[in-house]
Amino acid sequence: MVSGPYLLGIDVGTTTCRCAIFDLQGSEIATSFREMNVCYPRQLWAEVNPDEWWRGTFQVVRETLTKSGIAPTSIAGVGLSGLMHAPVLLDAAGAPVAPAMLWMDQCCAPQCEAMLREYQAADIAATAEAHFSTTLTAPKLRWLADNQPEVLARAHSFMLPKDFVRFRLTGEISTDPSDASGTGMFDVEQGAWNPDIVRLARVPEAILPAIRPSLATAGWITAEAARETGLSAGTAVAVGSGDTTATLRGAGAVAAREVCIYLGTAAWIALMGTAGADGRPIILGFGSTATTGAALRWVRNLLVGEAATDVSASYDVLTQQAMEVAPGAEDLFFLPHLMGERGPQHDPLARGALVGLTLRHGRPQIVRSILEGTAFHLRRLLEARAATFWSDGGPQAGITCGGAARSPFWMQVLADITQLPLRVPRVVEAGVLGAAIFGGVAGGVVAADSASSQMVHVGRTYVPNTALRARYDALYTRYCQLDDLLAPWFRAGEPGDMVAESAT
Repeated sequence: MVSGPYLLGIDVGTTTCRCAIFDLQGSEIATSFREMNVCYPRQLWAEVNPDEWWRGTFQVVRETLTKSGIAPTSIAGVGLSGLMHAPVLLDAAGAPVAPAMLWMDQCCAPQCEAMLREYQAADIAATAEAHFSTTLTAPKLRWLADNQPEVLARAHSFMLPKDFVRFRLTGEISTDPSDASGTGMFDVEQGAWNPDIVRLARVPEAILPAIRPSLATAGWITAEAARETGLSAGTAVAVGSGDTTATLRGAGAVAAREVCIYLGTAAWIALMGTAGADGRPIILGFGSTATTGAALRWVRNLLVGEAATDVSASYDVLTQQAMEVAPGAEDLFFLPHLMGERGPQHDPLARGALVGLTLRHGRPQIVRSILEGTAFHLRRLLEARAATFWSDGGPQAGITCGGAARSPFWMQVLADITQLPLRVPRVVEAGVLGAAIFGGVAGGVVAADSASSQMVHVGRTYVPNTALRARYDALYTRYCQLDDLLAPWFRAGEPGDMVAESAT
């Protein structure tokens, strides 16, 4: 084992809380994770009790420290990454006043429409972006103002999930620009909250947190947090970032004409290009899905059971069985819109579907159709976003990370369907490595401009099977036809529970 100092990263995900310890060369010393309990009180609603994230955090931190055998005093810094768009509201005593509505929750669709109308009628300055989707935090807060005003009245502070965990670690309240931008209330040019959008969301300005750089030291582990987590009191804690920013840092260099694909509960893609005289890569475009890894977790819970003792083994069994089925899953198609859809077109009324079922189809065919359906949807998202920036084709290669990238079979299916060579970093959970890098900078043991090149290393590359290209092209065409055929049928249905008052 390399001698210390070491870095500890915490990644607060939608359905999983993860912790890992790294040395300064980026080698993973120990890691642990816990699955989170997500509540679906009504159709297309999704929420988490914020205390679940804190319980998951101190459990995985303590377990990771125990596994590593490292003295807590050897941890030089702690950093955080977290799911975005989920508002955490605390009272004056620091206790949650309501469950956090997740980014996939669609109940605020009417508020999106109302905010857009009011935005246009108010002739707000052009620096504010007229974009209100159900993913963003602002419409969710507006939903609370419209339906549960007593919740906002009790709120003393507003933050995002990783900020809540950091608050429990340090007692400090703030957020970073990446999480602030995910609220829809942040003015990127000014680097501050946009008062016009804040008013549209009907949020008291007094509860908004200060915005600080992700790499800054937010505070230090308190004595109480040390008792719960096993960390050493006084350890530096970075502000951290939303999961997208942390993942891009932990994934390493992505070249121009490449795409970074994150595969977690949902998936997102970042298309890279060049800009400026120095030709440095920048993000040209961004797109996201609603349910990717969540679709496999859903079918695992149905077919294996939520109480499976070895989560990793249950996923492995399912994917191994799917490997025995030929491409096309014996004419079974899966639409992965289990909680509405975010892209290529935002559609809160989209639904998932298994189409083509027969008595012949069993677990292997269903699982294969889910792996292929999520990959088909990612290809559609990629093509739609790439067409905006490149007239001569799409990306030439990609880097994939996140939980689904642990599955060699799923990665090969994705490479075959997109016809892109896909490399996976050695640390597949790039978000937790990115978080650790934040902690290293805050702790003063790594440099911000060289940390990624020092700590990120490339793992396996999946090369597309060109022999399957014609087969998958034909299946992809049918997938798109099916998706387009069912979309208006879903939209013609009753919104139902989406606009009803929360049961919680």
